[in-house]
Amino acid sequence: MRLDDPSFEDEITSLLLALDQSDDEVDIENCLVSEADPTNCHDSDSGEEVNNLEDAVDSDNSDAPLSELRTNYYYGKNRYKWTKTPPSTRVRISQHNIISVRTSSSNLSADCEKDPFSIWNKLFDDEMLHQILTWTNAKIYIYKTKFARSNRPELNDLDLVELKAFIGLLFYSAVLKSNHEDTSYLFALDGTGCEIFRCTKSETRFLILLLCLRFDDPNERDEKKKTDKLAAISPIFNKFVSNSQHLYELSECVTVDEMLVKFRGRSHLISYMPKKPGKYGLVIRALCDAKNFYFYNGYVYSGKDSDGIGLTVEEKKFLVPTQCVLRLTKPIQGSNRNVTADNWFSSIELVDELAKRKLTYVGTVKKNKREIPIEFQPNKRREVASTLFGFTNQKTLCSWVPKKNRAVILISSMHHDDQVDQNTIKPEIILYYNSTKGGVDEADKKCSIYSCSRRTRRWTMVLLFRVLDLSGMNAYILYNMYQSKQVERGDFLKELARSLVVPHMQRRVVNTKLPRELRSTIARILGKDMVTEDVQTPPVSQGTRRACRICPTKKHRMTIYVCVGCSKPVCLQCSRPLCADCQ
Repeated sequence: MRLDDPSFEDEITSLLLALDQSDDEVDIENCLVSEADPTNCHDSDSGEEVNNLEDAVDSDNSDAPLSELRTNYYYGKNRYKWTKTPPSTRVRISQHNIISVRTSSSNLSADCEKDPFSIWNKLFDDEMLHQILTWTNAKIYIYKTKFARSNRPELNDLDLVELKAFIGLLFYSAVLKSNHEDTSYLFALDGTGCEIFRCTKSETRFLILLLCLRFDDPNERDEKKKTDKLAAISPIFNKFVSNSQHLYELSECVTVDEMLVKFRGRSHLISYMPKKPGKYGLVIRALCDAKNFYFYNGYVYSGKDSDGIGLTVEEKKFLVPTQCVLRLTKPIQGSNRNVTADNWFSSIELVDELAKRKLTYVGTVKKNKREIPIEFQPNKRREVASTLFGFTNQKTLCSWVPKKNRAVILISSMHHDDQVDQNTIKPEIILYYNSTKGGVDEADKKCSIYSCSRRTRRWTMVLLFRVLDLSGMNAYILYNMYQSKQVERGDFLKELARSLVVPHMQRRVVNTKLPRELRSTIARILGKDMVTEDVQTPPVSQGTRRACRICPTKKHRMTIYVCVGCSKPVCLQCSRPLCADCQ
């Protein structure tokens, strides 16, 4: 049939009616070719460029037919085709939207204790603590050589009980919002300080531990940095991520985004993100549960090509945002869960790759993507609260106008209809995106509310503080799964911090070298956790001059008298006589 045939328009009309009754998407423009090229009819749903019909048809004869041909399709700048009508479905729920897990759950064993410390210790386990303990003691051994008196108690080796007490003090500083307060205020003796800090350890010891904390072997660090720029902290961070995945089962929707850990020291890892509150810091790309914000997977951005670590050679050829999402979603691939992310991650390439891995995707799209039709872009002719939809077999494109000359564009492989909420006049895609987009941002917010980070110039300490914050948040989520009534996060962290510091305080309360006033304060704070046994001292025979155990040491008051109850030296001013009846 020639284009100048008088019956051309009637034939096109019959063709359109036939296509409306068919479920297959056929590119009409490619089927309308001259007799010289009858084999050029093919389906262009894959996004490949097609021939422009306007160049092959005379303008006097093609205006009316072309307007009819374009009524059911939108085309992007690269000729990517979207149909205006939703794809017909024969089932109520698409197969890729059927998942076996609808609610989040804990994987803690039945015999595991469900108190705050036991749950936290599953996330921040003894293996991580022993690694910190080993290399911190190695640093303390080198540090004490700088002093003539190397046997000072502040320079003693660290043990596991004291390390837990140190972490407990960091959690106390988070609960009391004193993480950036000067240590001289926390350990003050004039009544303005915090008693729990002074009862757990001295200020000097606390500062030395902050200075000497290490997480890897310094002799092997240079060699490991050739393949891992985060070698100084990566064993601790990766182990925490592995524990978090082992103890928790995600719900049906997850969120992928970035969190910025504020840091202004000197490091090659610092990034600038002007829209984040801190602007400068270390970037953690994270995957969190969209419902309760549990931190499930993540990695620290360490520069170019760091997003593709662990991916195959073919996967490393994708765009960087696509590599990031594929790396974070590896543990959940094949589960039919939905991934929500913002416009930095979104692309047609990413949606297609996630679909191959049995994952759906919902996210905003940048307006400069070549697949977006010009009709979806902001313009003054579109009415406020109006919506345009474009469909393919697996994807839905949505453009909504929140106000004049603005447009919000989203893409979804989870939704396949044009439903609009009648109350808010918003598409269902936008409502779903708004309800699931804040998983990572809320986790970052929770870490900022109760943060144990302190001022430091070492980027490894910044990441350790963030791991402690995340471990406290994850432990709180797991703990509440076993409670009939939800507890406040501040109360949970208080109980966790007390569980960490009590064993070390029990050792200090029986240490006779500590001032009597301090030991009585420790005993009062311990309360029911007070130990009953005491350190046994050899009896002192009467007549031997010894320093009174009650008087301040600076008085150095000597006495020949001992207590009849404990046989410890005591002066007459610190004792009282007993009558014959009381004896």
